[in-house]
Amino acid sequence: MILTVTCNPCIDKSFLVRGLTPEAKMRAWDVRYDPGGGGINVSRVIKRLGGETVAYGFAGGHTGAALRDLLDQEDLPFRLIEVKHPTRINITFLDEEDGAQYVFSLPGARVDGPEWRQLVSAIRDVDPKPEFLVISGSLPPGLGAGAYEELAKDAREGGVQVLVDASGEPLRVTLKHRPLIVKPNRRELGLLTGQELLGVDDILTASREVLEMGPQSVIVSLGPDGALAVNAEGAWRASAPPVKTVSKVGAGDSMMAAIVRSLRMGKTLPEALKLGVAAGTAATISPGTELCLVKDIDHLFPKVKVTSI
Repeated sequence: MILTVTCNPCIDKSFLVRGLTPEAKMRAWDVRYDPGGGGINVSRVIKRLGGETVAYGFAGGHTGAALRDLLDQEDLPFRLIEVKHPTRINITFLDEEDGAQYVFSLPGARVDGPEWRQLVSAIRDVDPKPEFLVISGSLPPGLGAGAYEELAKDAREGGVQVLVDASGEPLRVTLKHRPLIVKPNRRELGLLTGQELLGVDDILTASREVLEMGPQSVIVSLGPDGALAVNAEGAWRASAPPVKTVSKVGAGDSMMAAIVRSLRMGKTLPEALKLGVAAGTAATISPGTELCLVKDIDHLFPKVKVTSI
């Protein structure tokens, strides 16, 4: 079983507009609401790929109740700790006039100490232990980087493989606990190593530097250029097939979901990387916050090329 943790969940609201005009009443259409946040998105895609998963996290207020309803509608197992503050709503809209996408990420619901301890206890009490724990997304007000370190440390001590998709200090503090995979993007990798990453050689060098900090594997998402993976056995690059991008929301989460699902099925890192790039690319051709569709993954998978570098 794959357990995911979303400390800063949200409801993703997306819609279309045509032409942005200040102070004018602009009509919107194709409005949709999706359960969101890093780990929740990962669980949603794992389920679509036929995997067994449970999403853990927080929810509060009337928006937290709506989040639970949305998860129920997708028949996704979850355990969300009730918090005093309302779950946030993120807004994404596409301007059909020029094709530009706008994403508004609102502040998350504050989590206090007792609420955090409830989540930690709930994860510790899972029996039997999951094979994999995915820690993904940002941290809400009230939680510092030590929250992710505690989750990673607990999981590793319990024999659970940890995958981390975060940035900055929350990612850095997990490295010493030897997560199975960390998945920064190019910008996050640069921040982690303090380098300006101009090309593949720079990214490869920086990835190997991070590998020396503790994780067993480093996967760097490169957007339309695919992704790069490094572990003690070698390094590989997966090229993404060209597509017309509709929305980038959830592409990284889709990639992480496909990677951990592949590893759960006994695939190698290069094989997992291939499915991950197919899923991440598939997410970019779905509108708004819909994430990737299995039919699109199946179509794109043969077109992803993985080479040793």
